[in-house]
Amino acid sequence: MKHNRIFTLFLLLLLSLSAVAQTPEAVRESIRKYPNLALPTYSTYPSIPLGEIAATPDGFEPFYFSLVGRHGSRYDQSERRFKSALSIYRKADSLGILTEQGKHLYSHIAEISAAQENRNGELSELGYNQWLGIARRAYDHFAPVFASGAIDGKSSTSIRCILSMVAFNQGIKEKSPQLTISQNARKSELAIVRPLYDNPNTPDLARKIHKENGSKGEWNKALDEWEKECDASSFLSKVTTDRKRLMKECGGKNDFRVLRYSFRALLFGENFELGDRELLTSLFTPEEMYRIYVHHVAKWVNTSIGRGNEEVEMYSSFMRPMVDDIIAKGNAAIEGKNPHVADVRFTHDSYVGPLLSVMGYEGFYPRYSEDLELATTSFNFGMAVPMAANVQIVLYRNKAGEVLVRSLVNERDAYLPIKCATAPFYPWKEFCKYLENNFKELEKSQKKVLKQYQE
Repeated sequence: MKHNRIFTLFLLLLLSLSAVAQTPEAVRESIRKYPNLALPTYSTYPSIPLGEIAATPDGFEPFYFSLVGRHGSRYDQSERRFKSALSIYRKADSLGILTEQGKHLYSHIAEISAAQENRNGELSELGYNQWLGIARRAYDHFAPVFASGAIDGKSSTSIRCILSMVAFNQGIKEKSPQLTISQNARKSELAIVRPLYDNPNTPDLARKIHKENGSKGEWNKALDEWEKECDASSFLSKVTTDRKRLMKECGGKNDFRVLRYSFRALLFGENFELGDRELLTSLFTPEEMYRIYVHHVAKWVNTSIGRGNEEVEMYSSFMRPMVDDIIAKGNAAIEGKNPHVADVRFTHDSYVGPLLSVMGYEGFYPRYSEDLELATTSFNFGMAVPMAANVQIVLYRNKAGEVLVRSLVNERDAYLPIKCATAPFYPWKEFCKYLENNFKELEKSQKKVLKQYQE
């Protein structure tokens, strides 16, 4: 039995390592298989089917659970995005220049837009159920943690985050009614769940630099060129009989924008169970979806999560309050001083993404580059931050008092560049030391950038 477990761990390690070396071809193949990965942050959960996780090392048992999660599937934050696409097709339909497929697309976007009306940013029923499912599986994986005691939940003040927290805790409580639950969304605690912008220690200058990099950074020129060079002729030939009139008279502006708006509307509808994957895959080629992916992910890498650029690394350094909270509460649990068996935090994609970057999990180590393809295919973003994205950090102990920690990213084992025989289970002290070294490097960039701007 022990040999089988070792073999399983070895196999999972190989699979993890194979995901590290990303290429444009590998990303294209992922999108071909799972079209939702073309717009990963708008994807429902799970973005690809879940699999088995590594077996627990002999003699160890889980005793503490820590979570950072994004809210579940939601309605879009603005009706405007659906209406922009809808207005193009409404006008084209009135001009009689839609094909049959175009009319089908128009009808479906109209249905999605109607469902979205007056529900901006709300958690959908699907989103609530995603978190119920995550909770039930967490209990099944780590039942000894939840046998008794208390769970403490902290959330962003956003209603969709609060309801996601409620759903998770409900799912655990169903399995273990004896647990006590506390749930809060206090402004005084936002530095833990939204550290980048709600941390009072983040200088205003740092926020200004980040904002300017997002709108005026050198990489933006490459993004403009990428959009201009995108060929959407295949898609447009399927939906309209007169591309020129669609652009000139229907507000299309440019081919890629029509392509992107249309794909986004169709994919986003899946978050409130109005998706049509068959229509989506019949209209968009894998290459068109790949170009959408690069356009979407470029801003993530070059403003918020990329390594190799001091301004982006400065931004990542301000994730420290969240990571410090994870470590402090883990240490308290080890010492028997944490009153909770689980601490759960609910936030947004703009914090889960940077968390994965500062943790430095294998397969998620993005590299900043003004070459957009190089930046966006330097790592695996497709499965990283869908709706209900989650990072689960679980502590294990044996009778000798040794403590190991494992991480699950979206319920899959996550590996770290820490040498040990028990990966993906790592000695807790080594895990903490590794994270501290990560932040020391990021904070070097922070100090350097702030000094340059102040001079």
